[in-house]
Amino acid sequence: MKQLLLFTLGLLPVLYLSQNNPPVIFEALTGNRGFASQMTINKGFQDIKGLGFFSVANISSKWSEEVSKDAMIQANLTFELVKKIRLVGGMHYTPATGLRPTGGLLYSLTVKNFLFTINPRFIGFSKSSIAEGFLLIEYKPVINDRWQGYSRIQALYSETIKDGEHARSYLMVRVGVSYKVITFGLGGNWDRYGPYKESKENYGIFAAFRLFH
Repeated sequence: MKQLLLFTLGLLPVLYLSQNNPPVIFEALTGNRGFASQMTINKGFQDIKGLGFFSVANISSKWSEEVSKDAMIQANLTFELVKKIRLVGGMHYTPATGLRPTGGLLYSLTVKNFLFTINPRFIGFSKSSIAEGFLLIEYKPVINDRWQGYSRIQALYSETIKDGEHARSYLMVRVGVSYKVITFGLGGNWDRYGPYKESKENYGIFAAFRLFH
């Protein structure tokens, strides 16, 4: 219930953000091991130059689970320091670590149909702090006036600062096509947890919807 509440609260800032920049993207993957969803928000405020909101929320569960045990939700305010580089600060939530403060930098580069985003950050500011890196690469070649190709690589790696042990990592791959506000195709998620890198894989079909243009 807490995960769903945090996931929903992530949409509230959209009411106060400019609708004339990148849309909110909601994606769902149905795979051989379970169901996974992701919501991404990367928008600027209407009346405050340089100030924005960036959020990535992931929730996934196995088919055998009645309640999802795997969630990673971050919600941040951003401020543009120089062109394409923003200061990021906010909160980060997982069931294992709870709600913790986070801060870092966000770099985004868009060239025609190519997007590159990298977000190094720290989670928590204590002996149990975590250093984390987030990477997103998208390529959307034009097929014709209605259709686009779609491919994405999204990766995350985090480790504890105190001892350098692996905390959490994942790799997401998507390949498909886009028509108007809908993208669909094939996808795979590879997840690793804890110092022993316990693994979980999920392969299947995905669909994504672009909202609040």
